[in-house]
Amino acid sequence: MELNLKAAFFWPTKRTIVRSFKFSAKVYLQRAVFRVLWQVSPNHAIERAMRLMLTPPRHAFSDAELLTLEDASLLPIPLISGRLIAWRWGRAADPAVVLVHGWGGRGTQLRAFIAPLLAQGFSVVAFDAPGHGMTGGRESSLPHLQQGLDAVLDHLGSVHAIVGHSVGGAMAAGALARRSAIRCAVLIAPPASLTASSQRIAEKLAWPEPLRAAMQRRIEYRFGVNWSEFEAERASGEQPMLVIHDREDREVPFSEGRRHVINWPRARLLATRGLGHHRLLEDPAVIEAAADFIAGARS
Repeated sequence: MELNLKAAFFWPTKRTIVRSFKFSAKVYLQRAVFRVLWQVSPNHAIERAMRLMLTPPRHAFSDAELLTLEDASLLPIPLISGRLIAWRWGRAADPAVVLVHGWGGRGTQLRAFIAPLLAQGFSVVAFDAPGHGMTGGRESSLPHLQQGLDAVLDHLGSVHAIVGHSVGGAMAAGALARRSAIRCAVLIAPPASLTASSQRIAEKLAWPEPLRAAMQRRIEYRFGVNWSEFEAERASGEQPMLVIHDREDREVPFSEGRRHVINWPRARLLATRGLGHHRLLEDPAVIEAAADFIAGARS
C-alpha cells in the first residue's frame, strides 16, 4: 500500500537557508576536527566519536507540546539510574498504547496519535527516554532506550500496543518479540541496523572506517552489548505489525523498513512518498492508518 502525499513544490524560506548553512558549517568543522585528531591522536578521535554517538541532541519543548501535557497525568517511573518521566492520557482502566520517540526526540513528538487512540477507547502513555526531554541526563544509547521502554512496560503491566518512531520503532520491535502479551506494534521509519546507522554518520562526517569500527568496539565493550543484537533479523514474533516508511526518507533508508517487514511473519508495509522522516508523525492519513491498525488488533 502506498500513499502519494508529496507536495507540488518546496520553496525554501530564509530561515531554512540559514539553518542549512549553519548545519553545513558545523559538519565541515566536525570533519576537519576529526581529520586532524585521527592523524595526531587516534585515541582522542575515538573518544570524541564515542561522546558524539552517546550524546543525543536536545531541543526546547514547543508550545504545542507543553499544551498537550496539560491534559495528561504525570507518571514518574523508577529506574536504577533515577526516574523516568512519563505521562498518561485517558483512563488507566482502558487498554494502554505506549508511544516511543526516536533519538534526540521526546514523547510529545507523537502527540498527534493521542486523540485518535483515545477515540478508539485506549489510554495513551508517552515517556522521555534517559538522556532525553524532561527525564534528563547527558548521555544515552540504545541500551538506555531499551531500559526506559522496559521500565514503562513493567510499570504498566498490561499493554495493548506500541507505536515507535525511528529508533523507537526498532525498540518497539524488540519489545514485541520479548513480550508476547503485547497485541501489536506500529513502527514508523524504523532503522534495521545500528552498525548501518553509524556508517551513515561516519560517511557524513568523513570518518575513516578504522575510526568508526574502533568507536563501535569501545561502546560495545562499555555496555557489554554487541551491536549485532540490534539487527532487525534478531527480533521476531507472531503478533501483527505495521511498518510505515517513506520512500524518500533521507535519515533512515526505506530499505531498512522493508527489512523489518520481511523478517516479521505478520508484518505489513505502508509506504508513503514525500513525507520524509519526521512529517510522518503529523500526517492525518498515517495517523489514521496506525490507529485503525491498533484497534483492529483488539479482537
